[in-house]
Amino acid sequence: MLKNLYYNTRDYILNLNLKKDNRPIIFLICLLIATALWFSNALGKRYETTVSMPIQYTNMPENKALVKTPPTSIKVKMDAYGYTLLRHKINLTINPINFNFASFTNQKSLSEGLNTYKIASNRYLSHFSKQVSSEINILEISPDTLYFEFDDIVTSQVPVYARVELDFENQYFLSDSIRSTPEFIEISGPESLIDTIEYVETKSIRFKNLNTTVKQSISLIDIPGVSLSDKRVELEIPVSLYTEYTSKIRIQKLNVPDSLNLVTFPGFVSITCIVAFDKFAGMNASAFSLAVDYTDIKPDTKRLPIKLLNQPSHIKSLSISPQEVEFIIENQ
Repeated sequence: MLKNLYYNTRDYILNLNLKKDNRPIIFLICLLIATALWFSNALGKRYETTVSMPIQYTNMPENKALVKTPPTSIKVKMDAYGYTLLRHKINLTINPINFNFASFTNQKSLSEGLNTYKIASNRYLSHFSKQVSSEINILEISPDTLYFEFDDIVTSQVPVYARVELDFENQYFLSDSIRSTPEFIEISGPESLIDTIEYVETKSIRFKNLNTTVKQSISLIDIPGVSLSDKRVELEIPVSLYTEYTSKIRIQKLNVPDSLNLVTFPGFVSITCIVAFDKFAGMNASAFSLAVDYTDIKPDTKRLPIKLLNQPSHIKSLSISPQEVEFIIENQ
């Protein structure tokens, strides 16, 4: 149907003999003049309209952080002549209104240490009108109240947690703890948020077939609303060839009454562990502490378990033999 209408209209226009009949031209000219007059008359009238305008907040307290973000745009009901609204329509939706927090609160939030504040936006219609245009009268703003909730900005130091996956070649292992430089990161932000942060994480990284110590710079994971003193740290991953260390350790006795003597059979236990090759020479039996506890004795108890009290931090896969020993109790 639309196709037939198109062709009929085209044929009518092509068959017009404008030299013999100029009525269509006169009609079009009159129509354009009437439209222009109507449009001009319409723009000369006053109209009410509502426009969504962006808003930016300035002069916020420097020692405080917003806990809840206020609206990024407001709805403004305004009154103006049609041609004024038409001229400003695009600018009204692009150029933000400046909300001077310190000016609207008379610095009360700073001088009185307030952390919550509410401002009736309709009380400042004349202020917003000056920013928009002297030709536009602002009638109403929505929301009618702006709420601000702050928290004190505090600073703390937290350790770095390395998110790494390690895969070693045969007979190699992590010979010591992973070290970070710096070891601690200073964080700043809202007190309610900082109090919940126990550490700062690195981005995840995986190392394969390690057979030597690795040093690598790696980025820290950003925490929304928190400033970090450093964006990157250097990780040192100590890797060493391992060897086996064995020794005999004398069994200590704990909580034995002064009037009694606790004797174990045997009096020594054997320990076996894995240690980095470069630390083997520094190994000593005195670095290990193993004991039995008199308070573990129960009726009909004939054996006591061996308790590990202390061991070097850089060893792996510690085994103790035997894990229980027989005992007798003698009077002093």
